[in-house]
Amino acid sequence: MLSKAPAGACLFAFLLGSSVAGGQSVSDIEPERPVSVEDAKPVPYRAFSASLDWTYNLRSGGINDQGPGIALLYGAARGVELGGALRYVTRPGRNALRGIASGDLHLHGLVGLAAETRRFPAVAIRVGVAFPTGLDSRGTDLELAALLTRSFDAFRLHGNLRWTRLGDTLAPEKPDRFEGILGVDVVPGWTGTTDTVLLFDVAARSNAVREGETVVELGAGARQRIGMSTVFFVGLGSETSGGRDRTRFRARGGLTHLF
Repeated sequence: MLSKAPAGACLFAFLLGSSVAGGQSVSDIEPERPVSVEDAKPVPYRAFSASLDWTYNLRSGGINDQGPGIALLYGAARGVELGGALRYVTRPGRNALRGIASGDLHLHGLVGLAAETRRFPAVAIRVGVAFPTGLDSRGTDLELAALLTRSFDAFRLHGNLRWTRLGDTLAPEKPDRFEGILGVDVVPGWTGTTDTVLLFDVAARSNAVREGETVVELGAGARQRIGMSTVFFVGLGSETSGGRDRTRFRARGGLTHLF
Protein backbone atom coordinates (compact mmCIF):
# COMPACT_ATOMS: atom_id res chain seq x y z
CA MET A 1 0.00 0.00 0.00
CA LEU A 2 1.31 3.43 -0.91
CA SER A 3 1.84 5.77 2.02
CA LYS A 4 0.16 9.10 1.39
CA ALA A 5 1.51 11.03 4.38
CA PRO A 6 4.82 12.27 2.83
CA ALA A 7 3.10 13.40 -0.36
CA GLY A 8 0.38 15.15 1.59
CA ALA A 9 2.87 16.93 3.84
CA CYS A 10 4.89 18.19 0.88
CA LEU A 11 1.74 19.28 -0.91
CA PHE A 12 0.43 21.38 1.97
CA ALA A 13 3.87 22.89 2.53
CA PHE A 14 3.84 24.09 -1.06
CA LEU A 15 0.22 25.19 -1.15
CA LEU A 16 -0.02 26.98 2.17
CA GLY A 17 3.50 28.25 2.64
CA SER A 18 3.23 31.30 0.37
CA SER A 19 0.67 33.92 -0.53
CA VAL A 20 -0.98 33.99 -3.93
CA ALA A 21 0.51 36.69 -6.12
CA GLY A 22 -1.95 36.30 -8.93
CA GLY A 23 -3.67 33.88 -11.28
CA GLN A 24 -3.03 32.74 -14.79
CA SER A 25 -5.39 32.11 -17.66
CA VAL A 26 -4.94 28.49 -18.77
CA SER A 27 -7.12 25.70 -20.08
CA ASP A 28 -8.44 23.15 -17.60
CA ILE A 29 -5.99 20.27 -17.27
CA GLU A 30 -7.46 16.83 -17.85
CA PRO A 31 -5.74 13.72 -16.50
CA GLU A 32 -3.50 12.05 -19.12
CA ARG A 33 -3.69 15.11 -21.41
CA PRO A 34 -0.78 15.39 -21.46
CA VAL A 35 0.45 14.27 -17.99
CA SER A 36 -1.11 12.38 -15.07
CA VAL A 37 -2.03 15.31 -12.82
CA GLU A 38 -5.47 16.97 -12.96
CA ASP A 39 -6.44 20.42 -11.71
CA ALA A 40 -9.26 21.15 -9.27
CA LYS A 41 -11.23 23.38 -11.65
CA PRO A 42 -14.36 21.90 -13.27
CA VAL A 43 -15.09 22.95 -16.84
CA PRO A 44 -17.34 26.04 -17.08
CA TYR A 45 -21.12 25.74 -16.90
CA ARG A 46 -22.59 24.44 -20.18
CA ALA A 47 -19.15 24.13 -21.78
CA PHE A 48 -18.52 20.98 -23.81
CA SER A 49 -15.10 19.70 -24.86
CA ALA A 50 -13.80 16.71 -26.78
CA SER A 51 -10.26 15.32 -26.76
CA LEU A 52 -8.50 12.82 -28.99
CA ASP A 53 -4.95 11.54 -28.52
CA TRP A 54 -2.56 8.75 -29.48
CA THR A 55 -0.16 7.12 -27.02
CA TYR A 56 2.90 4.93 -27.59
CA ASN A 57 4.47 2.97 -24.69
CA LEU A 58 7.99 1.54 -24.88
CA ARG A 59 8.20 -1.14 -22.17
CA SER A 60 11.30 -2.59 -20.59
CA GLY A 61 10.01 -6.12 -21.18
CA GLY A 62 10.05 -5.52 -24.93
CA ILE A 63 6.28 -5.94 -25.40
CA ASN A 64 5.37 -2.39 -26.45
CA ASP A 65 1.85 -1.11 -27.06
CA GLN A 66 0.05 1.88 -28.52
CA GLY A 67 -3.45 3.14 -29.17
CA PRO A 68 -5.94 6.03 -29.17
CA GLY A 69 -7.81 7.68 -26.32
CA ILE A 70 -10.93 9.85 -26.42
CA ALA A 71 -12.63 11.95 -23.73
CA LEU A 72 -15.75 14.13 -23.46
CA LEU A 73 -16.39 16.74 -20.74
CA TYR A 74 -19.52 18.77 -19.98
CA GLY A 75 -20.23 21.51 -17.45
CA ALA A 76 -23.54 20.16 -16.13
CA ALA A 77 -23.92 22.90 -13.48
CA ARG A 78 -21.83 25.61 -11.91
CA GLY A 79 -18.93 23.83 -10.26
CA VAL A 80 -20.00 20.41 -11.54
CA GLU A 81 -18.30 18.54 -14.38
CA LEU A 82 -19.42 15.27 -15.99
CA GLY A 83 -17.24 13.28 -18.33
CA GLY A 84 -16.50 10.02 -20.08
CA ALA A 85 -13.36 8.50 -21.57
CA LEU A 86 -12.15 5.43 -23.46
CA ARG A 87 -8.61 4.26 -24.12
CA TYR A 88 -7.57 1.44 -26.42
CA VAL A 89 -4.20 -0.35 -26.39
CA THR A 90 -2.69 -3.21 -28.36
CA ARG A 91 -2.11 -6.53 -26.55
CA PRO A 92 -5.18 -6.09 -24.31
CA GLY A 93 -4.77 -9.47 -22.61
CA ARG A 94 -1.30 -8.70 -21.28
CA ASN A 95 -2.23 -5.13 -20.39
CA ALA A 96 -5.22 -6.36 -18.39
CA LEU A 97 -2.76 -8.05 -16.02
CA ARG A 98 -1.16 -4.61 -15.51
CA GLY A 99 -4.52 -3.07 -14.66
CA ILE A 100 -4.78 -1.38 -18.07
CA ALA A 101 -7.95 -2.64 -19.74
CA SER A 102 -8.47 -1.77 -23.40
CA GLY A 103 -11.81 -0.19 -24.21
CA ASP A 104 -13.28 0.16 -20.72
CA LEU A 105 -15.77 3.03 -20.39
CA HIS A 106 -14.77 5.51 -17.66
CA LEU A 107 -17.44 7.91 -16.39
CA HIS A 108 -16.80 10.57 -13.76
CA GLY A 109 -18.23 13.52 -11.91
CA LEU A 110 -16.04 16.32 -10.60
CA VAL A 111 -17.44 18.74 -7.98
CA GLY A 112 -15.68 21.91 -6.93
CA LEU A 113 -15.98 22.12 -3.14
CA ALA A 114 -14.14 25.41 -2.68
CA ALA A 115 -12.99 28.09 -5.11
CA GLU A 116 -9.44 29.35 -4.81
CA THR A 117 -8.81 32.44 -2.68
CA ARG A 118 -5.70 34.46 -1.88
CA ARG A 119 -5.09 32.24 1.16
CA PHE A 120 -6.45 28.82 0.24
CA PRO A 121 -6.25 26.48 -2.77
CA ALA A 122 -9.16 25.32 -4.88
CA VAL A 123 -10.52 21.97 -3.68
CA ALA A 124 -12.53 19.42 -5.64
CA ILE A 125 -13.56 15.79 -5.39
CA ARG A 126 -13.78 13.35 -8.27
CA VAL A 127 -15.95 10.22 -8.33
CA GLY A 128 -15.43 7.78 -11.19
CA VAL A 129 -16.68 4.39 -12.36
CA ALA A 130 -14.97 2.14 -14.92
CA PHE A 131 -17.31 -0.31 -16.64
CA PRO A 132 -15.93 -3.56 -18.15
CA THR A 133 -16.88 -2.74 -21.74
CA GLY A 134 -13.46 -3.51 -23.23
CA LEU A 135 -11.41 -6.53 -24.18
CA ASP A 136 -10.28 -8.86 -21.37
CA SER A 137 -12.19 -6.76 -18.83
CA ARG A 138 -13.29 -8.36 -15.57
CA GLY A 139 -15.27 -6.04 -13.31
CA THR A 140 -16.63 -2.59 -12.47
CA ASP A 141 -14.12 -0.36 -10.66
CA LEU A 142 -14.79 2.61 -8.36
CA GLU A 143 -12.48 5.63 -8.08
CA LEU A 144 -12.44 8.47 -5.53
CA ALA A 145 -10.00 11.38 -5.70
CA ALA A 146 -9.26 14.65 -3.91
CA LEU A 147 -7.82 17.48 -6.03
CA LEU A 148 -6.11 20.72 -4.98
CA THR A 149 -4.84 23.65 -7.07
CA ARG A 150 -3.00 26.80 -5.96
CA SER A 151 -2.19 29.65 -8.37
CA PHE A 152 0.77 32.02 -8.36
CA ASP A 153 1.96 34.68 -10.83
CA ALA A 154 3.12 32.45 -13.67
CA PHE A 155 2.54 28.93 -12.39
CA ARG A 156 0.10 26.71 -10.54
CA LEU A 157 0.70 23.82 -8.13
CA HIS A 158 -1.53 20.74 -8.14
CA GLY A 159 -1.98 17.78 -5.83
CA ASN A 160 -4.07 14.66 -6.44
CA LEU A 161 -4.80 11.75 -4.09
CA ARG A 162 -6.69 8.81 -5.62
CA TRP A 163 -8.13 5.54 -4.35
CA THR A 164 -9.39 2.82 -6.70
CA ARG A 165 -11.41 -0.23 -5.67
CA LEU A 166 -11.32 -3.04 -8.22
CA GLY A 167 -14.53 -4.96 -8.73
CA ASP A 168 -12.81 -8.19 -9.77
CA THR A 169 -9.23 -9.31 -9.12
CA LEU A 170 -7.01 -12.29 -9.79
CA ALA A 171 -5.17 -14.11 -6.99
CA PRO A 172 -1.94 -12.03 -7.11
CA GLU A 173 -3.75 -8.68 -7.45
CA LYS A 174 -4.68 -6.17 -4.77
CA PRO A 175 -8.31 -4.95 -4.71
CA ASP A 176 -7.31 -1.46 -3.53
CA ARG A 177 -4.89 0.85 -5.31
CA PHE A 178 -3.59 4.22 -4.12
CA GLU A 179 -1.94 7.04 -6.02
CA GLY A 180 -0.46 10.43 -5.14
CA ILE A 181 0.54 13.05 -7.73
CA LEU A 182 2.29 16.41 -7.42
CA GLY A 183 2.41 18.66 -10.47
CA VAL A 184 3.02 22.17 -11.72
CA ASP A 185 2.00 24.06 -14.86
CA VAL A 186 3.97 27.10 -15.97
CA VAL A 187 3.32 29.93 -18.42
CA PRO A 188 6.68 30.67 -20.09
CA GLY A 189 7.57 34.33 -19.69
CA TRP A 190 9.27 34.59 -23.08
CA THR A 191 6.02 34.02 -25.01
CA GLY A 192 4.25 37.13 -23.70
CA THR A 193 0.90 35.26 -23.72
CA THR A 194 -0.84 32.44 -21.87
CA ASP A 195 -1.33 30.40 -25.06
CA THR A 196 1.57 28.10 -24.14
CA VAL A 197 1.63 26.08 -20.90
CA LEU A 198 4.39 23.72 -19.75
CA LEU A 199 3.55 20.90 -17.32
CA PHE A 200 5.62 18.65 -15.02
CA ASP A 201 4.52 16.02 -12.51
CA VAL A 202 5.64 13.06 -10.42
CA ALA A 203 3.25 10.24 -9.53
CA ALA A 204 3.61 7.34 -7.09
CA ARG A 205 1.07 4.51 -7.19
CA SER A 206 0.75 1.12 -5.57
CA ASN A 207 1.58 -1.82 -7.78
CA ALA A 208 -1.22 -3.83 -9.37
CA VAL A 209 0.10 -7.06 -7.80
CA ARG A 210 0.76 -8.01 -4.19
CA GLU A 211 4.35 -7.51 -3.04
CA GLY A 212 4.97 -5.53 -6.22
CA GLU A 213 7.29 -2.53 -6.22
CA THR A 214 5.67 0.91 -5.95
CA VAL A 215 5.36 2.52 -9.38
CA VAL A 216 6.99 5.96 -9.69
CA GLU A 217 6.37 7.94 -12.88
CA LEU A 218 7.84 11.23 -14.09
CA GLY A 219 6.01 13.31 -16.69
CA ALA A 220 6.52 16.47 -18.73
CA GLY A 221 4.40 18.05 -21.42
CA ALA A 222 3.08 21.17 -23.10
CA ARG A 223 -0.27 22.59 -24.15
CA GLN A 224 -0.44 25.07 -27.03
CA ARG A 225 -3.55 26.98 -28.02
CA ILE A 226 -3.79 26.84 -31.83
CA GLY A 227 -7.15 28.55 -32.26
CA MET A 228 -9.88 30.26 -30.32
CA SER A 229 -11.20 26.92 -29.06
CA THR A 230 -8.53 24.30 -29.84
CA VAL A 231 -5.54 23.15 -27.79
CA PHE A 232 -2.74 20.90 -29.02
CA PHE A 233 -0.96 18.88 -26.32
CA VAL A 234 2.08 16.61 -26.19
CA GLY A 235 3.54 14.71 -23.26
CA LEU A 236 6.46 12.46 -22.37
CA GLY A 237 6.73 10.14 -19.39
CA SER A 238 8.76 7.35 -17.83
CA GLU A 239 8.19 4.89 -14.98
CA THR A 240 11.43 4.81 -13.02
CA SER A 241 10.31 1.83 -10.91
CA GLY A 242 7.54 -0.72 -10.84
CA GLY A 243 8.75 -3.97 -12.37
CA ARG A 244 10.45 -5.57 -15.33
CA ASP A 245 7.73 -4.60 -17.82
CA ARG A 246 7.35 -0.98 -16.68
CA THR A 247 6.96 1.82 -19.21
CA ARG A 248 10.47 3.08 -19.86
CA PHE A 249 9.21 5.76 -22.25
CA ARG A 250 5.76 7.10 -23.08
CA ALA A 251 4.89 9.60 -25.83
CA ARG A 252 1.41 11.12 -26.18
CA GLY A 253 -0.02 13.75 -28.50
CA GLY A 254 -3.52 15.01 -29.23
CA LEU A 255 -6.08 17.78 -29.52
CA THR A 256 -8.80 19.21 -27.29
CA HIS A 257 -11.62 21.31 -28.78
CA LEU A 258 -14.10 23.40 -26.80
CA PHE A 259 -17.59 23.67 -28.34
